[in-house]
Amino acid sequence: MVTTEKVTLTLPADLVATLRSMAPSRRQSQFVAEALRAYIAEQQRKSLRERLIAGYQANAADDAALAAEWAEAEDEA
Repeated sequence: MVTTEKVTLTLPADLVATLRSMAPSRRQSQFVAEALRAYIAEQQRKSLRERLIAGYQANAADDAALAAEWAEAEDEA
């Protein structure tokens, strides 16, 4: 069973109205939890993508040099 914790949030009135129109009162916590999970997962994917891009860019010169060395070896074979 998942442990839950009761929290108090302050949200814009229009957002609360949309929540109430989309989720029955007994399911609003579940709706918000699912929305938060989706948002957090998306932010984690974006962060990973940015780190991967930075890593690839940081190693680009080394990778190009290694590829050139292998190209020379392939030409000799």
